[in-house]
Amino acid sequence: MTRYWLSIGDGKTYGPYTLADLRAFATQGKIASSSMVCPEGGSSWAPVASVLAEDGVPPPVFPPIAPPPMMTGFPAQAQAQPHPEAKSKIAAGLLGIFLGALGVHNFYLGKTGLGLAQLLISILSCGWLVWVSAIWGLIEGILILTGSIRTDARGIPLRD
Repeated sequence: MTRYWLSIGDGKTYGPYTLADLRAFATQGKIASSSMVCPEGGSSWAPVASVLAEDGVPPPVFPPIAPPPMMTGFPAQAQAQPHPEAKSKIAAGLLGIFLGALGVHNFYLGKTGLGLAQLLISILSCGWLVWVSAIWGLIEGILILTGSIRTDARGIPLRD
C-alpha cells in the first residue's frame, strides 16, 4: 500500500497518509485540490487531485475553503481597557531615576524586597554605597520608561 507525504502550502510536510486518508481530508475540506503529495520514498511532488484521480475512484469534490472574515476595526467598547489597579509607567520610571537610591520606585510597584534592599544599601553604608543604589535605580527607571519592565509585582501591566 502506497503512502504519501502531504504539503498544504504552509512550508511543512505531513504524513505519510494512505489514499483513503487523503480522500477523507479532501471531502472534509481539510486540504485543497492544489495541495501537493509525494509518494513515500519518492522525490516527485504532484497535486493531490491528480493522485486521487489515478486510483480509479472518482475524485472527491473539494469544498471551497472559506477565507477568514475581514476585520475592519474594533468598536470603541471592545478596545482593551487598562486594569483598574494598574500603576503608571511614567511615575515608576521617574521615581526610579530620581529616588532610585532609596528604592521608592520598587515600593511603588509592590516589589518591597528590592526596594528594601536598595534602601538598606543606602542607609546601612552611611551613604558610602548610595551610588550603587542610585545607579541601580537609574537603570531600572530607564528600563521602565522604555518598556523593558512592563508589569508590577502582581503581574499587572503598567499603564502609559
